[in-house]
Amino acid sequence: MTDIWSAEMLNSNHIQPAQPAFYAHSNQWDKSRWQLLKDHLVNTADLAVEFGRDARLSDLAYLAALFHDIGKYSQKFQQKLEGKNIKVDHSTAGAKEITALFQSNQKEALMATILAYCISGHHGGLLDYGSSIDIETDGTLNARLKKQIEEYCFYAQEIDPTKLSLPDHLPIKPIRGYEGFSISFLTRMLYSILVDADFQETETFMNNGKKPRGGYADIRTLHNKLAMYLQQFQNPTNPIDIQRTKTLAACIEKASEKPGFFSLTVPTGGGKTISSLAFALEHALIHDLKRIIYVIPYTSIIEQNAAVFKQCLGSENVLEHHSNFDWSWKATKKEAETAEDQTYDSLQKLKLAAENWDVPIIVTTNVQFFESLFANRSSGCRKLHNIARSVIIFDEAQMLPRDYLQPCMYAVHELVVNYGSSAIFCTATQPSIEKFLPQGTPLKEITPDPKALYAFYKRVEISQLGRLSDDELIERINDHPQALCIVNTRKHAKGLFEGLKNEDRFHLSTLMCPAHRKQTIAIIKERLKKGLPCRVISTQIMEAGIDVDFPVGYRAISGLESIIQAAGRVNREGKAGCGTLNVFEPETALIKRTPISIKQGLEFSRGILQNFSDPISIEAIDSYYMNLYRVQGENAFDIKGIIGYFHKGTGDLDFDFKTAAGQFRLIEENTVSVIIPYDDHADQLLQEVRSSEFPARYARKLQPYTVNIYETEYDALVSKGAIDQYSEMYSVLNNMDVYYDVESGLVLPDRDGGAAIFFDG
Repeated sequence: MTDIWSAEMLNSNHIQPAQPAFYAHSNQWDKSRWQLLKDHLVNTADLAVEFGRDARLSDLAYLAALFHDIGKYSQKFQQKLEGKNIKVDHSTAGAKEITALFQSNQKEALMATILAYCISGHHGGLLDYGSSIDIETDGTLNARLKKQIEEYCFYAQEIDPTKLSLPDHLPIKPIRGYEGFSISFLTRMLYSILVDADFQETETFMNNGKKPRGGYADIRTLHNKLAMYLQQFQNPTNPIDIQRTKTLAACIEKASEKPGFFSLTVPTGGGKTISSLAFALEHALIHDLKRIIYVIPYTSIIEQNAAVFKQCLGSENVLEHHSNFDWSWKATKKEAETAEDQTYDSLQKLKLAAENWDVPIIVTTNVQFFESLFANRSSGCRKLHNIARSVIIFDEAQMLPRDYLQPCMYAVHELVVNYGSSAIFCTATQPSIEKFLPQGTPLKEITPDPKALYAFYKRVEISQLGRLSDDELIERINDHPQALCIVNTRKHAKGLFEGLKNEDRFHLSTLMCPAHRKQTIAIIKERLKKGLPCRVISTQIMEAGIDVDFPVGYRAISGLESIIQAAGRVNREGKAGCGTLNVFEPETALIKRTPISIKQGLEFSRGILQNFSDPISIEAIDSYYMNLYRVQGENAFDIKGIIGYFHKGTGDLDFDFKTAAGQFRLIEENTVSVIIPYDDHADQLLQEVRSSEFPARYARKLQPYTVNIYETEYDALVSKGAIDQYSEMYSVLNNMDVYYDVESGLVLPDRDGGAAIFFDG
């Protein structure tokens, strides 16, 4: 590094050691084993240089790390380390010092402000900028820079600020007209580097130099593992498998394209999961990218896809990070190796990898991924620098968060254009993503001829039935030995299910705990395979990547993307020539709080069904999205004005990191987890929870028995005395006979709006 002072210079003899000694951390009372503050700053700066390489931010990261803890040079902080019970602000000093040092021109002032955001927020989170009239208690960056703090001047005896300089320029290409957004994203990326370096350096010191991280297979090894796995698909015989193999080969061939934006448009059942993984590993190998990140809308799809990835790439190389996979537990070695098909060490490494994603394969949700991109706290941001130089696959891209699509796509644009990643939008119903990327952004299709693929995989006709009463619908379902019916609300699904009187009925919804759903789906698949009677009533959860094959289906009118996903569960393997999906208008009205975007999608679906002879075609899908996006208007895709928090047209760095993070919530209504004592294993776990000194370690094991419900639904159960608290952290259903149905799941007391549209996330 030519422009800034190196770590070697910090340790050179021409700088006299400060008297008295200043320390950063104390992990025991033997003061001779405390960490010198200079050592912490130098080590953190060295790590920051390493972590900043992929994002091309090493120079700025070095300065941020070198100054982040200079507030610990105060006597008051040293007294705190000695055991005095006092609060000390040690984060403001570095921000004040860096802005005072670099103000000679506009370029320096800009970079100094970026560094000040990161340094001042390295514990409490990135702040809002505030205004010039803020006072020091206002909690903004402006306020912090005015704050009177403890004297820290001793830092200059160990770090000579006159030897330091800023880089010549910011290494990014800002979005034209939205330069502030690009710079704010750089700031958050730099913050990620700083806090991860700080955490890891401290972690290493506290572990006496041990680093329980890394050691994963590299991309080449994973590429070879996948090649071995794919050998079983060679020489296919039936037409569908032959076509899937052709799609796989096309994806591998296209992987040589330079990193950028890609679409992978493959009809349901076309093998896009394995094909997209093959593209990603080949692409990463050719272009020296670091990891593969799968971003998926539903936890049920994640668990299914992650199981495939673990099978072919090794469990130790795959991190699941979502609401049903809690990594906060601390198990003993015996417990871990008994409960998991992995070693204790690999589990511990994956637990740490959940903090910063330093693992080659990550499978996560839209919620986890995008909320991290707009987070302001260190816990949410640590992973961001490890997204640089990654292959990011957005599976089921039609389910990207429509209300936040504009800021989400601008953030993805930053990752690709400025941080060396590739983005692949993978779906059967491609949602015109290019509309939300900056003008002129190229989007390359991976499959050679998507229209030909749709023609090949066409195995379902759409039939319009018009309005049907529930009784008429039930009568039609009963006419078929095997039939699937998907509706829009849990209440409607429950009512139809109760209307089916035969013994061959099955129900699926998010009111069933995952263990219950998994068991039910296994029974459904077995009955379908054997040709036994099987009638299923489900919410939209059946469209979330569950591989079933019904001869006939019924779908309540909905958005076209949902209708096409439902069609993918009918005649999936092409056994019946051409199957039928019957679309009907239900008597049951949508609930009052149904989002306007869902209502509009439903209306445009009606138009597509009327005007296109084949609604499951690329032309129909393009028309649907074109009309849907046009009528919703620009504000519909940034409903909280997130971009405006980083682009105010003033030309300065007036960013509102904290406010934007609070506003960017893909799931607006708070939910509560309820544990269902569904089987003997759940009962045993709950007994152990009650007697355990560390009940938090059971959170992950209890996930298969968890149902997430809205707070109002939870309150209704509490009012009935149906909930017990275990160890003050688990809400457990206490009356299974009354409040849990063995066929349909959790029974909720009546409440207003009980027909909620509810997805796993």
